[in-house]
Amino acid sequence: MNDSQPQAEAVRLRILRAMSPARRLALAAGWTASLRTLIRARVAEESGAATALRQRRLFAERWLGPELALKVYGPLDSHG
Repeated sequence: MNDSQPQAEAVRLRILRAMSPARRLALAAGWTASLRTLIRARVAEESGAATALRQRRLFAERWLGPELALKVYGPLDSHG
């Protein structure tokens, strides 16, 4: 999804391309950490009184997708 104006997108890309690889990696790591925090907060908000184990499993489903979360962690109903 891209909701930026073409000119703004071009500026953004030019700025990113001018950065060192280390700086781009640091930004990506920060964005990833922020996204994980937002997803965890949303899962906690939506799941209410669910156990921590179930919340972790619900997070995995959002982070990895249902199919991979199932392969890695097993069925959702087995997590409290």
